[in-house]
Amino acid sequence: MSSPALYACSDLTHDHAMDSCDILQYAKRATSLLANIGRLAYQAKVLALGGIRGYVHRNLCSVEALGDFRMTKAEDEIDARSGSSRLDSWKEIAGYLKRSVRTVRRWERLESLPVHRHFHGKQGTVYALRSEIDEWFQRRTAEARQKQPQPSGAGLQDTKPALLAVLPLRNLDDGPAEQSFAAGLTEELIQEVGQACPKRLRVIAATSVMQYRETRKSSEQIGQELKADYVLEGSVRRSGGRVRLSARLIAARDQARIWAGSYEIQLPPIFSLQQTLARQVADSLIAAMHETPERKPHQAARPSMAAHTAYIEGRSHFMLTEGESKKLVERLMLAIDQDPKFAASYAELALVYLRRLFLDFPPIVLLKRIEEFSRKALKLDSRLARAHAMLAAHFLLGSRNWPKAEAAIREALRLNPSEVWAWIIRIAYRVVVGEFLEAIEDITLASQLTPRCEEHGMWFALLAYLARNYDFAINRFQEILQLDPSLPIAHAYLGLCYAQKGEYAMALSHCEKARESDCDSTTWGTASACSVYALAGERDSAKRLFQELLVMKEQKYVRYVFLAQAAASLGMDEQALDWLEKAAYEQREPALVFIKNVPIFDPLSRLPRFRKLLRHIGLRTSPHSASPVQELRAASAGS
Repeated sequence: MSSPALYACSDLTHDHAMDSCDILQYAKRATSLLANIGRLAYQAKVLALGGIRGYVHRNLCSVEALGDFRMTKAEDEIDARSGSSRLDSWKEIAGYLKRSVRTVRRWERLESLPVHRHFHGKQGTVYALRSEIDEWFQRRTAEARQKQPQPSGAGLQDTKPALLAVLPLRNLDDGPAEQSFAAGLTEELIQEVGQACPKRLRVIAATSVMQYRETRKSSEQIGQELKADYVLEGSVRRSGGRVRLSARLIAARDQARIWAGSYEIQLPPIFSLQQTLARQVADSLIAAMHETPERKPHQAARPSMAAHTAYIEGRSHFMLTEGESKKLVERLMLAIDQDPKFAASYAELALVYLRRLFLDFPPIVLLKRIEEFSRKALKLDSRLARAHAMLAAHFLLGSRNWPKAEAAIREALRLNPSEVWAWIIRIAYRVVVGEFLEAIEDITLASQLTPRCEEHGMWFALLAYLARNYDFAINRFQEILQLDPSLPIAHAYLGLCYAQKGEYAMALSHCEKARESDCDSTTWGTASACSVYALAGERDSAKRLFQELLVMKEQKYVRYVFLAQAAASLGMDEQALDWLEKAAYEQREPALVFIKNVPIFDPLSRLPRFRKLLRHIGLRTSPHSASPVQELRAASAGS
């Protein structure tokens, strides 16, 4: 018998005054228990537990065989007390499920395998609880068994979620009020259908489909452009106190009509009708696809008609220009004045400030607004996916609380996997914590939800650049330039990508185009041009641009991180660190969470001041200061 088992038996003898036969009997049972656990390390955990002697005496005989996972009642409770129910690495989780690490990581991304992340001492780890893994695996197995073969041509045939485009409903009446009503109903449809069957159906974002409001293209052409599997189109007419909606679902591949329906409802005098009507269409649509709704409909409080109208009118001003943003905020504030309990308005206001977070505005004020409005929205409606996504953005970029950011992202995507901003924040989170391969895979998946959208495409391209996948980022930036050939930021970052690849002629060409289009001479544009010129060996031009940035600082509000970028590209390390520290301590710069991912700052990574700054931000530091490229290669080799 091993010495720990003898030790346990001697303690039992002392406490319960057993005779020699009892000692031998309990010694045999203790040995059997240790053999079931299967690891010598477990013995130390047993010895460390307080009160274990009396516990073993009470529970040692309750042995049950559980298939491949043989456990006893005693072992289950000992695991819970000692912490051995945790699986503390991807390798342990994969071994427990008898799958490869790549497979369990894919399950975590696509099928919500319950894996947690813990940051301690600036070192991040993953872990999972066996009880949660077992519950997830049993639920997954049960769902697979319940799946029935679907009729040919009617159901969702692929294992991956089908992609649905809800086209803008045609308004059969004249007048701006009726146009707003139709636009509001379209957005409600997108939201309701997206939440009805999230594992089997994804819905393309409104920003991608609204461009087809006045189009004469056929549903087949639109389906091909958006790469959608199905297209939902329809019309709406409002006459007096009644509303009539007609809709039909078409398979984009062969234009087969899968379903059609008409609805006519009396308009309530004070409440919005869109949500009720949209829910009826969503239920019929899911039934036509031979799918079962995966959760009960979200019974959100209905806003007043005036509040909802102001909300829809505000969302029509979605451009990032100063004038459009001002109109959007004004309409959203009007919606709140009309109905202070309208949660969606608060969530949309949080998004307005997030979209402006990396432009030339003080970030401290914007971060406070994001937190304030997202928390207000969740207080009114805890199941609002966009509000969870905005709170995740605050945790990631403001308070720099990585575990809370991950939890909020997970909840947002659980509530609505078609919420594009939740995907964007998740990709940003993956870049920050060093999960570069997963970030690129998420960009590919999320891009399907928002094709031909300039703003979302810019986020995806910028995050791919920060993940150091320059070829992937270049492709994304070029797709954006097909939509807007003169977009300054796309040309600026294309220049940075080509410069990192050593293709300086292409880099300088895009840099010049960015300068020509950047009529406002933004600080980010000037800093990017400075970096490109410096990398290409054009130091005189780079120094001239750096002086321009210093002049801008005296004339208007300037984000110090851009001055740091320009100084670092010119090799002025100490000056770059000065600006970075000012950005961190004075401006609370949100972009600093990506500081390890910006290649311009790589030469600073071995300097003590830079490492101290990383620790202040909450980012990991290693003894050898591995760059993101090295970490990416290591991750690729490990998987």
